[in-house]
Amino acid sequence: MHPEIFGVVKSYGLMLALSFGLGLWLSIRRGRVHGVKADDVTDLVFAVLVSSLIGVRLFFVLTHLGEFHPWYRAFFIWDGGLTLYGGIILSTVTVFVLARRRRIPFMVMADNFSPGVILGIGLTRIGCFFAGCCFGHPTGLGCGVTFPVDAPASLKFGQVAVHPSQLYASGGGFLIFGLLLLLEKVWNYRGATFGRFLLLYGISRFTVDFSRYYEPDQIMAFGWSNNQWISVGMMLGGLAVMVAGARGMFERSEAHV
Repeated sequence: MHPEIFGVVKSYGLMLALSFGLGLWLSIRRGRVHGVKADDVTDLVFAVLVSSLIGVRLFFVLTHLGEFHPWYRAFFIWDGGLTLYGGIILSTVTVFVLARRRRIPFMVMADNFSPGVILGIGLTRIGCFFAGCCFGHPTGLGCGVTFPVDAPASLKFGQVAVHPSQLYASGGGFLIFGLLLLLEKVWNYRGATFGRFLLLYGISRFTVDFSRYYEPDQIMAFGWSNNQWISVGMMLGGLAVMVAGARGMFERSEAHV
């Protein structure tokens, strides 16, 4: 675990900054193919940066209300406590609103941004591993990792090997990134990449979360975490987007933008 690099730079913050930098570069490059101006892409990426940071904290606070005493500790983001799905949800809403204001079809921007988003998820999960958060359950498998004594996993379970669920999630992100780019070359239509992103990331997150530790109050029906239930909704949403896109519904709706 390396929460800081050279004793100065927060490793999670560094990976987060790298993910947004690469995401911006990739989205601008892809925007040329989709006919989206670089200025529009840049403006939306920075809006997504702000909204996703608000979203990841807000979602965590709403699902851990009992942990914030006094209440203003909810604003102490440097103390940790972020939930990725909150950022995805709020940033998607942000893109929808801003794209409509600029008369850019939402699905064009969603297809454009999706590979950059999943690439960023792959990178930031490495930051989670360095920081020691989002750790897994104890395991006897050879892939298990024993964190330092002061790491969150060790404080919870002691000095035992746990699933490196952060690296599972990171590997899933990189795999999905490659699949999205490959599938665009095989079969592409408006909404295909965004729909595939929702479906594949939902599957990845749902699967990885079986190895990840959650507080008991975050476990819901069937023993699934709240994030796994969101993953189910994400998978269904992805399938719906893919079906609608394959039927040409998004192209027809662009005339009304």
